Amino acid sequence: MEIKALAELQQPDEASLMFGPWGLGRMTAEAAAKFQQEVVAAYELTGQVPESTRQSFDRVRTIYSYGVLCYELYTVAGDQARLFIEQALRDRFLPFYNGEVPFIDAQGQPVVDHGDRLPGVL
Repeated sequence: MEIKALAELQQPDEASLMFGPWGLGRMTAEAAAKFQQEVVAAYELTGQVPESTRQSFDRVRTIYSYGVLCYELYTVAGDQARLFIEQALRDRFLPFYNGEVPFIDAQGQPVVDHGDRLPGVL
């Protein structure tokens, strides 16, 4: 791993400067940072969303915003977004099923997840 000075870590990734609101075309670092933050700021969660889900959502938005400094973070944000969706579904389904989500295993037998683990059959 190449050790970089803080000033180097604060420099925008050139690849991140090439995509803007009008498609391809080099943007300034300031414009790119503003644009990418506006992209994720456009989405808000309702007040009914649990705090743990809200924190995960904010973490995805933060990672995405830092993509201006490291282009690969856009991929990380995408991967984290999928995990966020899984968490949101879990947070929604557990209360709906009174903390016990029913699953059917490969043999057709019911298995119950009490919210503390995923069934070993999945």
